[in-house]
Amino acid sequence: VKRQIRRLEEPSLRCVELVHEEMQRIIQHCGTESQQEMLRFPKLHERIVDVVTHLLRRRLPPTNSMVENLVAVELAYINTKHPDFHKDAALVSSLLKSVEEEDILKQTRINKRHTINLAHPSNIALTHEAEKNNVQHGRYSEAPSNTERTNLRSWMPNILPRTQENNSKEPSTENSPSSTPTHQPTEPEGKGVLSPQKPINLLPEVPTQTSRKLSEKEQRDCDVIERLIKSYFYIVRKSIQDSVPKAVMHFLVNYVKDNLQSELVVHLYKSDQADELLNESEHIAQRRKEAGDMLKALQKANLIISEIRETHMW
Repeated sequence: VKRQIRRLEEPSLRCVELVHEEMQRIIQHCGTESQQEMLRFPKLHERIVDVVTHLLRRRLPPTNSMVENLVAVELAYINTKHPDFHKDAALVSSLLKSVEEEDILKQTRINKRHTINLAHPSNIALTHEAEKNNVQHGRYSEAPSNTERTNLRSWMPNILPRTQENNSKEPSTENSPSSTPTHQPTEPEGKGVLSPQKPINLLPEVPTQTSRKLSEKEQRDCDVIERLIKSYFYIVRKSIQDSVPKAVMHFLVNYVKDNLQSELVVHLYKSDQADELLNESEHIAQRRKEAGDMLKALQKANLIISEIRETHMW
């Protein structure tokens, strides 16, 4: 399940990147009124864009680091005692218990049927002959025993959360022999007691890929493991989907919103740069001059028209 959780890191970082790109577009298109006002002072507008862009770029590494830490936290510990996971694990445990009861009932029916067949006189000779042939050809197979059903639950304590009932009923395993195969090197006579050598732990051989079909028990175990992995992955994915947007809002969006004004004051409110930043565009100055000349001409024309009206009235 850790491999699947690690894959959540890439889309989470992509989410941060998309938010950063959207905020940069907002800077370029922050409103018609502000754009018209900023066109009057192009150097001031350019400086404001540089300051805000630098602030966004400076907040990007901490946001990415926080998102990576969120995924790393989920990878650090697989909490099998999570309430949501505990429900699915308990359901799987109940299913395994019901399957085990069905196997026991089925085995009881088989044994009873086998006992009835053996009690019939005509089947005794055939039964002994079949058993002899099976033993000679190595085909004698025992019926599923309690050991096989116990192995079904041998790996479950490593996945399912431990309960108080299981802890009280669990036998002591301190004195039980290890199941890991060991190899004791041969030693010459007379040196076995004082030899400092320890048994060598041999790892089991890597099984080669086979084309055989899984047995019913193996398929059931695979289904249980798959279900538990999916259940825990969905829990982690839900947590990441909730935490990543919150981290982006806190470390990037809200930080820029709260500190933007102070950042602009620090970089722009300087007496030596005020005249340079407030220089108007040549195009705007030319239009203002033309508008002033047009206003004077219109006022002069209005004065002339008013004088003509007064002359005709007399």
